[in-house]
Amino acid sequence: MPTTAAERLHRDAFVLDTHVHAPGFVPQPFARIYRFVNRATMPPDVGLAALRDAGVDCVVAKAVGDPVVTRWYRGGPWRAVNLQLDDIERQAAATGAWIVRDAGDLDGDGLGVILGVEGGDFLGGDVARVDEAHRRGVRVLVIVHMADNELGTTCLPWHGYIARFPVRHRRAPGLTAAGAAVVRRMNELGMLVDLAHADTATLRAAVEITSRPVVSSHSGARALDDFARFLTDEEIRAIASTGGAIGLWPFHHRGHGVADVGALVAHARHVAGLAGPEHLCIGTDMNGVPGVMDGYRGERDLPLVTAALLDGGFAEAEVRGILGDNIRRVLKEVWTQ
Repeated sequence: MPTTAAERLHRDAFVLDTHVHAPGFVPQPFARIYRFVNRATMPPDVGLAALRDAGVDCVVAKAVGDPVVTRWYRGGPWRAVNLQLDDIERQAAATGAWIVRDAGDLDGDGLGVILGVEGGDFLGGDVARVDEAHRRGVRVLVIVHMADNELGTTCLPWHGYIARFPVRHRRAPGLTAAGAAVVRRMNELGMLVDLAHADTATLRAAVEITSRPVVSSHSGARALDDFARFLTDEEIRAIASTGGAIGLWPFHHRGHGVADVGALVAHARHVAGLAGPEHLCIGTDMNGVPGVMDGYRGERDLPLVTAALLDGGFAEAEVRGILGDNIRRVLKEVWTQ
């Protein structure tokens, strides 16, 4: 259990989880099948009401915009994403949370929910739809997710998570012309570019183009685990060079990820050694991950991470930064016009 000092710090700190999903975002029967396949490792769904008990002040709650999820909805990808966003708003309202739309909303009392989308496939390569998504309230976009799309290429296709199928990337890797236009328009509107899932070529191009900080909301250090979803040292430095942040991810599945909280702290120390602790944040992937690290059952165990960071040599101010102050700074820089 966390020490008393760690518990006090966690409750007093501003805690922002940069990557969660609301329960029920994948329709049945696919959700039931996916959970059955991963029944030995996948944690139970957690409602937004549990976040306050976990000492969480704000989350980026993401709909999924690629065909892995949208194909299970009627009416096409755009409608599928809007239905998911509607459901996030309903669940937020039911728990007394509010939707965060600008920097001033980050500092309210209670739980704030930032709307995001994981996978820019739903845009259909149409830059004008970025404006529509922004008007809808979306403030964070993961440009690629589980498959290559009209914007860029992914580092690990969906079949790499589920099984080894002979599925190939559709084209040469990297950010497309449409992807570059989307990044620029997101900068202009004040939407955070999330490069989690992007391959090296896409990530490098986005970093070169962006005029605002970018993030990789849930990842780790490839130097510690040669896992495609983790970032190379070069990629870590590239994201940090924009003023952005890398989210510590308590994922563990099929031998990859972080085995336990000690391993998570090792990833934090590696990133901090390369770029500084001010470029770290938290991204748990609540309700979206097929497996988690040993000793971590879900969002309520975030205080264990706080305690481990303190025990791992991070100063109190650095831990406060990792828990939320760093990503709050990033969001304010992106959202300030």
